Amino acid sequence: MLCYNSPRLKRILQLAAIVFLTVFFLYLFLRNSDLAEVWRLIRSTNPYWFATGLLINFAALIFRTWRWRLILDERDPPPFYPTFFANTVGYMLSTVLPVRAADVARPALLARRTEIRFSGALGTVLTERILDLYSLLLLFIYFTIAHWDAFSLDPRTARSFFIIKSGAVAAAVILAVLSVFIAGLFFFRGGVRRAHEFLGRILPRRFRGSWMHFFDAFTETLRLARQPRALGLVMGCTAGIWFCLTSQFWFVTLALHRPLPFDSSFFVTGVTTVGLAIPTPGGIGGFHKACQIVLTTFYRFDIDSSVAVALLFHVVGTAPVVISGLALFVHEGLRWRDVASAAEEKPPADGL
Repeated sequence: MLCYNSPRLKRILQLAAIVFLTVFFLYLFLRNSDLAEVWRLIRSTNPYWFATGLLINFAALIFRTWRWRLILDERDPPPFYPTFFANTVGYMLSTVLPVRAADVARPALLARRTEIRFSGALGTVLTERILDLYSLLLLFIYFTIAHWDAFSLDPRTARSFFIIKSGAVAAAVILAVLSVFIAGLFFFRGGVRRAHEFLGRILPRRFRGSWMHFFDAFTETLRLARQPRALGLVMGCTAGIWFCLTSQFWFVTLALHRPLPFDSSFFVTGVTTVGLAIPTPGGIGGFHKACQIVLTTFYRFDIDSSVAVALLFHVVGTAPVVISGLALFVHEGLRWRDVASAAEEKPPADGL
């Protein structure tokens, strides 16, 4: 008999919720579609544009590896291969599991193959997340401003675009708050560190050292602001990452003979990121429905075309990461249990 508070029951309920959400959003996505027509559209895919989309997604992994090495230590970065390995396997975990595993798995895998400390690497992951959040929000705000009149004046999209405009305002507020926070760390690091240390007292004693090292590692990355060359390289890598992550959608539309303006990828990428936040394996269902809503509401796609584009977009966005991650997984002779535990473990002592 299962106890109400037993870990096993919680896992069963969690799994049931994940299955329900996956099935529910897949139903919403595929409802009213003609699967035979969808298959015909997919079979008509231009293989060259499709292959270009796959390659451009893989290139994002290269840019991410270069950027992470610079953020970790621009003067003596860790070797490329172990950093690429940690990145690729970490993102593979986040793709196939219904959790954001990469944020913990990447620094854990890197720490086990280099001299980089886990808590230090974890702090740089937060820096990467902030850079990516800035990029995503700026692209979304740019798109909204650039198309404000076009979508607002069209009666077929005006009502729906009001939600997008509200999202752009919220994005601007988030950027402002985030900028104030970063400025506070940069100019008042001592005071913010004392506040962080005070909050760390609620943690068990054995985690407090890692907690502070995590904070110090994160704030140490702000040194890049005083090093123009290193900062320029990090920003260049970030631009390369987001060019790859956005342009892959554009290549999918070309492959399926449904071309859209290039900046439509800024819009679709921003909205599908919200869909990925739904806790389903690999974003299945939520990602697809979010993409479909944009295509049918703002670009007048029919249901079948929207299903085909969303499915192919998901393949292009996940296949290079999954295939590369699994190839490295096999090459390194890892067991699934080893990698999964790296993604699920709590911040350990610095001796990891």
